[in-house]
Amino acid sequence: MPQESKHQTTKILSDPDSLVREFVKPRMYLHLATTMSRPNALIYSLSRVFEGTNPEFTISVAGIHSSAHCLALSGIVKKMITGFAGDNYPKPSPNSLYKDLMRGKPFELELWSLLTLVQRLMAGAMKLPSFVSNSLVGSDLITDKLGKTAFLYHKPTEGNPFGEAASPHLVTESRGTREKDMVVLLPLCPEITLVHGVVADEDGNIVLSQPGGEAAWGALAATKGVIATVEKIVPRGTVPPELVHIPSTKVLGIAPARFGAHPQSLRVQGFPEIPAFEGVESYLDDYEFQMEANKAAGIPAKAEKWYKENVMLSGGHEDYLDLIGEVRLRRLKMTPPEHSLSSPENPKTVNDSEQMIILAARAIIEKVKTKGYKTILAGIGAAHIAAWTAAKLLEKEGIHIKIVAELGFYGMKPFAGDVFLFSQLHTRHCSMLSDIVSILGTIVPDDCLGVIGAAEVDWFGNINSVLDGKGNFLVGSGGANDIVSAADTIVVAKANRFRFVRKVKHITSPGERVVEAVCQFGRFQRSSFSDHPFELTSWLAPASDEEMEPEEAVLRYTLWLPPDEDLSIPQEPEINSDELTALRELDPERIYTEQFMVYTRLP
Repeated sequence: MPQESKHQTTKILSDPDSLVREFVKPRMYLHLATTMSRPNALIYSLSRVFEGTNPEFTISVAGIHSSAHCLALSGIVKKMITGFAGDNYPKPSPNSLYKDLMRGKPFELELWSLLTLVQRLMAGAMKLPSFVSNSLVGSDLITDKLGKTAFLYHKPTEGNPFGEAASPHLVTESRGTREKDMVVLLPLCPEITLVHGVVADEDGNIVLSQPGGEAAWGALAATKGVIATVEKIVPRGTVPPELVHIPSTKVLGIAPARFGAHPQSLRVQGFPEIPAFEGVESYLDDYEFQMEANKAAGIPAKAEKWYKENVMLSGGHEDYLDLIGEVRLRRLKMTPPEHSLSSPENPKTVNDSEQMIILAARAIIEKVKTKGYKTILAGIGAAHIAAWTAAKLLEKEGIHIKIVAELGFYGMKPFAGDVFLFSQLHTRHCSMLSDIVSILGTIVPDDCLGVIGAAEVDWFGNINSVLDGKGNFLVGSGGANDIVSAADTIVVAKANRFRFVRKVKHITSPGERVVEAVCQFGRFQRSSFSDHPFELTSWLAPASDEEMEPEEAVLRYTLWLPPDEDLSIPQEPEINSDELTALRELDPERIYTEQFMVYTRLP
């Protein structure tokens, strides 16, 4: 084991717990870096070391899910700054652990979108007084921040440098308007950022896994510096400089932690031929573990048991690896076979969920052909399955559209059979691996079509993913607000009267650029930046009730205006075998294509 040198400023310690004890103090503001390989070993250590001490940490992280639920269970967090809290596998969904989050339990919440959180870290890293963003304007995400960490200003106009442009809106009732306003964000400056990297040299220069997620911005924004675990510590001078993401001058301490991102993944493809990466192998997400953690966290009795068995281990990270077992860890290094179907699927077996996804794929295909979009942003959920299906069908016509995902996937070709949007298996055929800022900040505003889901959508396109009807927390924005703020967007959602509503309970993403809502029985459309509500523009009776008529479907499954009886609604062609086969190849376990709704009769 490498020992600390008298001639280095970065300390090398033996394990994650030692790093936390050495550098982290109560009441610090800590940031957890959201790369594709989250610092889970350090998150566990943080919980172990400070269990029962009431350290009152403020923590920022792009998203809380799976093993990060231990932060809520440990009681060590006073305030959380984040964009998502819930479960993201096998499907994005709320976790009851966070149902009272908007009421300050299990910790205070400051809720952002994914891009704005990273933009604030960028401002902190560059020592900027603020950062101008396209996001948040017109949404309820901004109202609790006005005059504190976010400021609305009228957009500058030519020849008027000291007029309206210099006047901020400080009233919390105002969300601003995209036509007139821009939002200015204050920087985020954590004291210490926790990171897990692929390798680091003895000086502390760190290589991160790709795609980059938030990249190095959270690390560079830290005022005191970074503590990091890595898969391997190598001699100084052996890491090629073009692969270093975090320089040693920002790093306080490092420690080895094999599988330090588990149950998340780590990617080192392209590196094994370099001596510094010898013996370091990629590993995949441990879906089984993530589902166990998600399920346990939402049930108090199970949560306590899971926490004790997986986090409160006397031997720290080594005990954790022993608990997982070498057989399971080796299996995570293996690439499974890609799924394929031996024969075409029978379209008469289509269900409502599959019909919804295929109708959404048709909407995407139509818009790509008529509007000439360069890229499709695939939001997690049925939306990304629809985007993948559309891309497969377009490719058969010789049209190669680039699918992108918010954490840094560009030109994604999904690995058939793995439905997780952010699986490392999908990197194998990407044409570029980048990061959140590149995707949400530059690709999405440039002729991109967004495709996302929604917990609620109203007839003017406003989307809610924060609050349910009882005031319980759902999941947050993630990147949805950033997508809708900058790109024309299609919403893919199973229609029911609690989801297709007249007015959303929280405007998480404003509806100005939401141009279509696709459900199991058809497509609703509206023009962007218009005052008109959605209208049913095409129709296909739901697979579960082929006798249903358009007006009955709208009244039964939505709170929207039914179509005019005198107008004929164009009929969608029946689902065909090519469409259903393309979809089912992607989702062999029926995670997104199961018939997951029991319909109710008209009230």
